[in-house]
Amino acid sequence: MNKIKKLSILLLFMISLTGCNTLSTKTLYVLDNNIEFSLPKVWEQVDTNENDLALSRPTAKLVIDTYHQSELDGISAEDLLDKKVKERMKELKDSKVVKKFKVSEWKDRKIYSVLYSATKDNIESQYYFSVMEFMGTHTYVYALYEEKEMYMKYNIDDIQRMLLRMKWNGKEEDLVLN
Repeated sequence: MNKIKKLSILLLFMISLTGCNTLSTKTLYVLDNNIEFSLPKVWEQVDTNENDLALSRPTAKLVIDTYHQSELDGISAEDLLDKKVKERMKELKDSKVVKKFKVSEWKDRKIYSVLYSATKDNIESQYYFSVMEFMGTHTYVYALYEEKEMYMKYNIDDIQRMLLRMKWNGKEEDLVLN
């Protein structure tokens, strides 16, 4: 193989490793100008005025919102999770807790999660509620992942990994002064 051909192959390999490939299989999302993460392109963004980000794919829905403690009268991340669960369960029938997860503590975040089962329009689904608190900030990320039970058991790990891969890229602003 001649040198030019070898260099061309090496260059293409390096481009694909650095993420410069235009055939990327993921979409990058940015929340609150400070938080970024990516998901496979199978997720499609849904227009809504209710959430910071609403996504869907053929078998599932995912909504994500960011909150600042000053907007929530200083409630804790765990209290926010309880509040969001109660709000959602009002719309559903036969709701029950499937699993309450231990608080996941990491160097830069804590994640509070619970999995519910409930019925809406005679269809039973599972709802994975999470609130992530970025340590050293006043920011919470709320995520609700909805899917049928048969799919949830295979996909719940992907949503948990998404929360762990979210990156805080900003600086906390004093919202009272701005």
